[in-house]
Amino acid sequence: MLPEAFGLVETAYFKSSDSVLKKGFKAFLEKPEVYKRDYLQAHYKGAFDGYSYLGQKDSLNQYDTDLLHSFVLSEFSKKEDFPKAFHPFLTQEWDHLITRIRQVEWEIMDDLKIPGLRQFYEANIGHMVSCNYYPPVNESVSSELRLSKHVDVSLFTVFVFGVPEGFAHHNALGQKQVLKTVDNIIVFPGYLLEYLTKGAYKALGHQVDFTNKSLERFSFAFFSIPKPFQHLEFHGRQFTSEAYYQNYLSLF
Repeated sequence: MLPEAFGLVETAYFKSSDSVLKKGFKAFLEKPEVYKRDYLQAHYKGAFDGYSYLGQKDSLNQYDTDLLHSFVLSEFSKKEDFPKAFHPFLTQEWDHLITRIRQVEWEIMDDLKIPGLRQFYEANIGHMVSCNYYPPVNESVSSELRLSKHVDVSLFTVFVFGVPEGFAHHNALGQKQVLKTVDNIIVFPGYLLEYLTKGAYKALGHQVDFTNKSLERFSFAFFSIPKPFQHLEFHGRQFTSEAYYQNYLSLF
């Protein structure tokens, strides 16, 4: 599955449907602002769960200059702690999708052949999804980016619903590669893989460019990350989940 240098990989697996999750996310976004603010990340106890809005200065997963609203769902909070609009997705589809994602990640790990990585993954890794909504903007907006260049907190990032137009990433030479719409599952390395391998594998830098400012855009990125409040060890290196999260956030 992997090229010589592990960067972005388009798998041979056709994407799953995002219809249930997109419907729930749209329903949440249509709620009054006072309702949505009850689900900010500050109301959750672990990891990155919760709502972030366009222009927010204290979000854990986007800059205040990024032109999107997001909601992070994960297995680390109870279903009842999330807005009711997301409950059909969490009840009907979460388990099936995570099973599919784990199968893709197992194949990646088999190809990487990093000693102990599969065992670390099975003992310590859980999953979250970042639901991202990019609203239309006025043509006079000067920014060429909807989402700034960054690396993800994940071991792997998986776009199980494929990738809509606008996604751009940077190869090992720092050259930008712009994707058209992709209908297969996409996977790439996040910062946790770089952290565990001490830089032997680099996290993929990526961003979202404008293709048409008058169009809205939805995307859903699934992340494999350390379960909160865990003491972790990999090749003699000991750290906690929260220490890793802080290490990641210090990049920005």
